[in-house]
Amino acid sequence: MDAFPSFPLSPRTFMPRSFYARAALILTVPIVVLQLAVAVMFLQRHYEDVTVQMTTNMAREVELVRARPGLAEALDIELGQGPVPGRIARFDLSAHAMRDRFHQLFEGVKVDAVSTRKRVRLGFPDGTWMEFSRSSVSASNPHQLLVLMVAVALLMTGISFLFMRGQIRPIHRLARAAEAFGRGQTAEYRPSGAREVRAAGTAFLDMRTRIERHIEQRTLLLSGVSHDLRTPLTRMKLELSMMDGPEVEELTRDVAAMERIIDTFLDFAHEDAVARREPVDALDLLRDAVRSAPGEVEVAGGPVTVELQPGSVVRALSNLLGNALSYGTHARASVSATAEAVTFTVEDDGPGIPEADRDEAVRPFSRLDGARSNTRGNVGLGLSIVRDVARAHGGALRLGRSETLGGLKAEIVIPL
Repeated sequence: MDAFPSFPLSPRTFMPRSFYARAALILTVPIVVLQLAVAVMFLQRHYEDVTVQMTTNMAREVELVRARPGLAEALDIELGQGPVPGRIARFDLSAHAMRDRFHQLFEGVKVDAVSTRKRVRLGFPDGTWMEFSRSSVSASNPHQLLVLMVAVALLMTGISFLFMRGQIRPIHRLARAAEAFGRGQTAEYRPSGAREVRAAGTAFLDMRTRIERHIEQRTLLLSGVSHDLRTPLTRMKLELSMMDGPEVEELTRDVAAMERIIDTFLDFAHEDAVARREPVDALDLLRDAVRSAPGEVEVAGGPVTVELQPGSVVRALSNLLGNALSYGTHARASVSATAEAVTFTVEDDGPGIPEADRDEAVRPFSRLDGARSNTRGNVGLGLSIVRDVARAHGGALRLGRSETLGGLKAEIVIPL
């Protein structure tokens, strides 16, 4: 057993998460430390050294008046008899330094700096007392430097925060543009700010242009190939309709499977990700997808109005329902909403997808062995399309195991 247990703590654990908070911390910590250092040095020099020196000088006058009382009026010292309580305010630092010095110089003396404002009274063991001005033993208005120092520090910190916000604002704009592009939207963005931020913004614009060009080329390629294949398929269907024989039915099924593959390519190449969102009822979208499903589907959930891209969401749900009814005998679809997100859930009683293969299942053109293999014209784009639709809405596709039906459980989670 280790003598000193290790804890998973590091300086990063206590650091703020936002860049603005970290920059503010970097700005304020040196100022606070500098203020504390100056304050400590000032207190030590002013409240201790200066006060002790002035108290020592005043002690000489006290000794002189005790020896020659006639000099009291000339030295502005008042004499009297009676008890002295010896009270000092707790946070009066100069009074504490003064009292300690008087105790060193006069045995049994009592120092009262509370009873009379701006006056100090010394009580001696013989019952006499002397009273003189507080300014004789400590500098007047010693707090002015501290107040001025704190005020200037607050003013400069406020100005620094304003300048810092101006430097961080371009970073926020860049982050919003990148987030919008991740949802399939093209937000207006122009590089601004410091040279490094401008360089990052220019690099982002170049990257966005290259990605958009790549998507456009992919779409044109898939659309062109799919369109070119429809002509020979149509000719093959016409020729098969005029043929007789036992092999015609099997060839017809193959042609239908090829048509489904082409439709899948077109769906994958479709650019609904840039479509405009509109407020719709999520339950109505789910019912639209269920009506086009190749079988009976149990529907659950209540009406939820959210801003979605209706066409792409219905296509994604149709893909999930098609998979559920293709690999299972019973399917269930539901929609639920919280304050943070709306969730579309599709469950089936099929074989499901092993946890180790779920990441592979959502990759484009990926087909798993076993029950979910390419036996019905599947090219491995169904779940990939669903994932792209979820990402276009800023959400995610989650695959798991249905607790009620025992098969695959697919969830499209879209943040509100």
